[in-house]
Parts: sequence; structure tokens; C-alpha cells
Amino acid sequence: MTTGRVRGRPFQPGNPGRPPGSKNKVTVALEQLAERQAEQVLQRVIEGALSGDGSCQKLMLDRVWPPRKAQPINVTIPPIKSSDGALAAIAAICRELGEGRLTPDEITALSSVIGRSIQVIEIQDLERRIKALEDARDQRDEKKNSSPS
Repeated sequence: MTTGRVRGRPFQPGNPGRPPGSKNKVTVALEQLAERQAEQVLQRVIEGALSGDGSCQKLMLDRVWPPRKAQPINVTIPPIKSSDGALAAIAAICRELGEGRLTPDEITALSSVIGRSIQVIEIQDLERRIKALEDARDQRDEKKNSSPS
């Protein structure tokens, strides 16, 4: 049950509030503080990395050489035009996995694509069946209406 109370101090009519993208005072102050010390902090991190500090090395490597994003998967999958095509595609990616050419993550991504393809095939099949039923009903109704009584 709502009481109709407004949370916080209500704005004056026509007041849009804080502009999009504006920062609060604490964020601005922290950014200014970090800006003044950024060069010294960076120098310390570099020194730490060079002296063998693992966390500094990781920090530097993550910035210089970030983790790879997903790349295109080079695998030949048969066309998926029916459930048989989906089965052939699944067999193809399983074969690639078994031969070490695909990672489990790549298999998951490809399986998702195959799953979506199966859903599209099922929807198209249902649409065809519904259309056939509607056409048959329309023909039956036409025969009923045109036959002499």
C-alpha cells in the first residue's frame, strides 16, 4: 500500500535535476587528487613491476597487453535448414572439439547459434502449419457458403 509520500526533498516544478553525465563533488575531488599524483603513482607501479612485485606486474600487463576479446571462430558448419542440419552442425562442432580445434567456450557460443537456428526453424514450421490450417478452413467455409441448400 502506497501512502503517496515523495521520497526525499521534492524538486520545484520544471527542475530537471542533475544534468546527465555530471559528477558529484566527491568524484570530482578524488579525480583532482589522483590527477596531481598520477605521475608519481605510475612511477611507483613501474618500479614495483621491475623489482618483481607480482601485483604491479599484473597491473602493467593488463594495461599494456589486455586480455584478448573473443575472436572469430574458424569452423565449417553445414547449413542449418532443418533439424537434420542442426544435428549435422552439432556433430561438426563436437568433432572440432574432439580434435582440439575449438575450446569449450567456443562450443558454447556455437551451440547457442545452433539452438537459435532450431528455434527459428520451429517457428517457421508452426507458421506454415497454421497457414495450411487456415487455408483449409477458408476452403471449407467457401464450399459451405457456395453449396446450394
